Amino acid sequence: MMNRQWGVPLLLLLVTGCVSVPPTKHIDNDGAAALRGKTVASTTRPRADFVAMTAGKATFALVGALAMISAGNAIVKENGIEDPVPHMAQELLKDAQERYGLVTAANPLVTIDTHDIAKMAHAASGADLLIDVESLGSSFNYQPLDWTHYSVMSRYLVRVIDVRQAKLMANGSCFETTQKDKTLPTRDELLADKAARLKAILEAQRDHCLAQFKLSVLNIGG
Repeated sequence: MMNRQWGVPLLLLLVTGCVSVPPTKHIDNDGAAALRGKTVASTTRPRADFVAMTAGKATFALVGALAMISAGNAIVKENGIEDPVPHMAQELLKDAQERYGLVTAANPLVTIDTHDIAKMAHAASGADLLIDVESLGSSFNYQPLDWTHYSVMSRYLVRVIDVRQAKLMANGSCFETTQKDKTLPTRDELLADKAARLKAILEAQRDHCLAQFKLSVLNIGG
């Protein structure tokens, strides 16, 4: 039986794998001038899983965890929940171009499925700079003391890679959750009307992380 104290960590491990999250680093002012006129591309990755965590499935350890991932992905498909990453990547690419005078690379979209910086740089060899936006998955989760109400969480990573030197230039992570909200919805409330409430929460979390990355990684504003 899955202990509900470590059920969420196990699910996060299943969804994210062994993804290293280095300390946040932004593009520094000294190097900004050297970016003008450089070419930039962004990545596209396989869509991250959505986990629909319920108390019933949580009692079945690994099998239950996989069932929650399957159920979550079905909810995404049935309700037309958009992948948030392309929007985030497009916005950060636009902001970086405006702030640093970057120009779009001949191949502006680089398909990858790796966390190895050298491999990512090799895939983007036609550009000078690569902006990598990655979702580490989203989920809704029952509350430990109230199994009928659910919180929603999302986690993202951003990396800015110097392609020519195959080096991480800037990076950051963002975690959003509604767990501390005063009122939490039931599962039915989250999924009513083609999951309208769930979509609104996920979009708000996406936009908050986008604003955070703009400041903490691209060093814009503040």
